[in-house]
Amino acid sequence: MTYLAVFESDTWRLEREVLARALASDWPQVQLKLASPGSPGSEVRDVEWSYQAELGELEGYAHSDGQGIYLEGPIELVADFVVWYRGLVPPEEQVIFCDDSYSFDGVVSTNAVREDIIAITE
Repeated sequence: MTYLAVFESDTWRLEREVLARALASDWPQVQLKLASPGSPGSEVRDVEWSYQAELGELEGYAHSDGQGIYLEGPIELVADFVVWYRGLVPPEEQVIFCDDSYSFDGVVSTNAVREDIIAITE
């Protein structure tokens, strides 16, 4: 299943360089790949990463508009990344967590923890 953490803003976006630096700094074991501008798929997979943990592997990517990430992996890892991502987005921006078929969705609060994100899926 593909999970999304997204926001809509006319005034703010998470720049790819900021996201890439934060991933490298906060998740040191992450395998990171930046798309070449104009390459096939670069709009949807502007920044890609994979992360291996005891719980399994998480794969993530960010859209080039800087307003969302897509995640695939164990829900516990997904939830950890969503909480982390929420910390990169200004508090005044509303972050929504959902799946690719919108079978669930919920607002990610600025003080969310793993359990809060998992609860959105239930």
